[in-house]
Amino acid sequence: MKTVDLRSKALTIQELLRMAQSDSLLILADDDHSYTLEEADEFEKEVAMLGQSVPFVEFLKERSKEPGSVSLKEVERRLNAQGNSERGPTS
Repeated sequence: MKTVDLRSKALTIQELLRMAQSDSLLILADDDHSYTLEEADEFEKEVAMLGQSVPFVEFLKERSKEPGSVSLKEVERRLNAQGNSERGPTS
């Protein structure tokens, strides 16, 4: 990725687009915001590269082992069970 600092040199949109044809751009704007510009198919290339990354694949494997979401009914059931156990047996 190439960094283009617009704070020091003004470029036209056409110049930026031309530059983005050969490399992804990190654009530093004079308002202290930063932007990324790349060809639309760059995303597909990045996905392919990540798919071949052993550390990234390992990260995904670990994340897939984490429990999924809990439904609202399950949350209510757990809260009710917790409330009943804190009150103790009723007579």
